[in-house]
Amino acid sequence: MSGLAEYAMHLGCDVSGSDTVTQDTTNRLEALGARIFSGHAPGHIEGADEIVFSSAIKDENPELLAAKSAHMPLLHRSQLLAHFMKGKNSITVAGTHGKTTTAALVTHILTCCGVDPVAVIGGAMLQNQSSIRPGSGNYFVAEADESDGSFLNYEPVLAALTNIDRDHLDFYGSFDNVKAAFKKYLMTSDPDVGVVCCWDDNSIREVSEGIGRPRLTYGTLLGSEVRAIDIQQSGMHTTFTAVVERDRFRCKLPLMGRHNVLNALCGLAVVRALGLDVRQASQSLESFKGVARRMELLAETPEIRVFDDYAHNPGKIQACISAVRSTWPSQQITVVHQPHRFSRLETMYDLMAGSFRGADDVILLPVYAAGESPTRETTMESFASDLALSSSTRTHVLHDKTAACRLALQLSRHPAIILTIGAGDVWKVGHMLREQLVG
Repeated sequence: MSGLAEYAMHLGCDVSGSDTVTQDTTNRLEALGARIFSGHAPGHIEGADEIVFSSAIKDENPELLAAKSAHMPLLHRSQLLAHFMKGKNSITVAGTHGKTTTAALVTHILTCCGVDPVAVIGGAMLQNQSSIRPGSGNYFVAEADESDGSFLNYEPVLAALTNIDRDHLDFYGSFDNVKAAFKKYLMTSDPDVGVVCCWDDNSIREVSEGIGRPRLTYGTLLGSEVRAIDIQQSGMHTTFTAVVERDRFRCKLPLMGRHNVLNALCGLAVVRALGLDVRQASQSLESFKGVARRMELLAETPEIRVFDDYAHNPGKIQACISAVRSTWPSQQITVVHQPHRFSRLETMYDLMAGSFRGADDVILLPVYAAGESPTRETTMESFASDLALSSSTRTHVLHDKTAACRLALQLSRHPAIILTIGAGDVWKVGHMLREQLVG
């Protein structure tokens, strides 16, 4: 929502909005000229021409009720994004994991290829410290969120798909329904341009069959049309050779982990599908600065490194820990995790419990509810017990971020890595750690 608000202001619109808490995004929007209200009240919508809402807004929200009562035009955030994309060669990036980093990589690569794209994604690109890029070119890069099915509202020229995993089962009901939705997403693309998708993902291979669209695949497996070989990790950098038809390009990526190699390959495949210069694209990877809260290095001393990541479902959590463990196999890893939404913890309980393999200690904070209420008895103590059993880690349950910061430092046997992981406000622990370590 913050990216849409910022892009609307870039286009000259007057923007106002409300949130229950003050955070970096609301402060940024206010600094750019938006009117930001604290809390939700009917009077906040006075003078507005259109009301934009997300699926996180409940039907009983007083501003939404007031807008409906006044018969004001209502737009779901996906409808506004679709409106912004009209008339552009739009490229949407979808997938259970990695879509924000991949969309940022695509944006960076296209920028380096000289096409000056517009972009609206779900995280702040460190290249320009914003979740938007207001370019003047004819390409528009957007992140397509599958959580509420609204990614089917777009009509992209090119649809990219990173992976398909079990998530948002509270909305879809079953994994089969998740896969069916992603198949429909691929079929929203232009029949003459088609899709870019990851060949390493079994579910993608299944759903991308028979879609009636050109399909360009990427991955590490034989059969990938854009393929990575000779992957090597060196500190926080990864090098690999990209094989594109008969051409080979040696690439250096300032990110850790095999999952980020796949994200970079997706960007190269997009360039290939659009007929742009793949060599130039491969060279651009080295200057990519990353995305805020995606394995973002917050602090580094000779004894301790602190990373913060938005990971909140099992695949993302495991990819994050695996990337760090493969980079520093002998160092102690302490994870501070805040589960995100009761619905996710309840529908994916076993997968969540098993996703912390590779960590030495996991400190658990209370669930970040995001407006939800639990539907069954799930205590952090019972989850900690099951996590320790499933992931073979030591677990600690705390109810205070300051205490979590203190314990993380106490547990760290030098040299050590501390990861703050979650989609809520666990990032505050990472910032406390940074203050403690480097001031």
